[in-house]
Amino acid sequence: MKTQLLLLSFILSGIFMKAQSWVSYDVNHGLANNNVQSIAIDGSGNKWFGTYGGGISKFDGNNWTNFTAVDGLVCDFVRVIKIDGQGNLWIGTDGGISKFDGVNWINYTTFNGLSNNLVYGIEIDANGNKWFATNMGVSKFNDVSWTIYTTAFGLVNNIVTSIAIDPTNNLWFGTWGGGVSKFNGTSWTSYSQANYVNVIKPDALGNIWFGTATDLKKFDGNNWTNYTTTNGLAANNVNAIAIDQNNNKWFGTNAAGVSKFNGNAFVNFNTSNGLIGDQVNCSVTESNGNVWIGTLDGVSLYTPIETTILENKKANSILVFPNPATDVVKINVDDEMLGLNYKITNDIGSIVLSGQINFTENEIKIDGFVQGIYFLQITGNKGQIVKIVKQ
Repeated sequence: MKTQLLLLSFILSGIFMKAQSWVSYDVNHGLANNNVQSIAIDGSGNKWFGTYGGGISKFDGNNWTNFTAVDGLVCDFVRVIKIDGQGNLWIGTDGGISKFDGVNWINYTTFNGLSNNLVYGIEIDANGNKWFATNMGVSKFNDVSWTIYTTAFGLVNNIVTSIAIDPTNNLWFGTWGGGVSKFNGTSWTSYSQANYVNVIKPDALGNIWFGTATDLKKFDGNNWTNYTTTNGLAANNVNAIAIDQNNNKWFGTNAAGVSKFNGNAFVNFNTSNGLIGDQVNCSVTESNGNVWIGTLDGVSLYTPIETTILENKKANSILVFPNPATDVVKINVDDEMLGLNYKITNDIGSIVLSGQINFTENEIKIDGFVQGIYFLQITGNKGQIVKIVKQ
């Protein structure tokens, strides 16, 4: 048996790893409008998409159903959807609020007690109260009566563009021009460290994340940490934040796709590697690891896929060494693999190198690779992938 050496930079293992797959949807598939501003998932797993100009779309995994002002929605320019404990949809629009139980619509506007018809955000507290971030303060609705909060009561600014409730039931209000207000039900605390706030998201560790027009911020209760493109963030204008079951943060940016952050490093996704559009407006995660991302151009579903990764052993006549490596790595292959194509991808699935295994090719230089993890796959080798570490 003849053996040839290929020079690469890899590490082998016998583990399972999550690769990723992308599926995207737009108006051609049944989505009401490509500009997706909000995503919510109900108790049956149906996905609800709030679009800006087309009303809302319900997707059950196979079929699309659209609802507009003709059906009873207060306004087709939807900014936010929230689902309460009874399964009712609360829909914030440019023209007020709609409550939808799947059959009947009830609409609320300033005529009913809402402080302003332009609604940016909705949260529902532990007591079932609905809180609405509007262009003129905050409105609280207990299903019977309304309470309005403005700067006269302690709110830092009346243009409230985002809202969140943390694990200790504090309400956080992000404003456009005044900073952030925290409300514990009795007293107000203001913060100037985050301003022009698009989105607020608490994590399981008690940190509060703020996506702003200028950067990403984390507040741990004492200290503020800023993240920008210098740290690896795809863009500084952050519109959306979602947190998956592994505590990875997904930051949707205004013009450069989405950044996944594991607490140490950012991995960026955009239209070049699967995302349908680079202007990200919203995102939501599922317990199975799926991430739904709403953009100006439609919605994308990111699905982790379990893939066999080989490490530290020979399999299907592949032996890769040394590992880790800085410039090159050798690969022993047998005659059966000669003439097969190979590709090397980075950790977000982009192909960084490809070629063919043959008698004449005995070296592949990887000194130009950025430090990190890569994957080698040889066509016809039963789909097995070899993990690579570049130092």
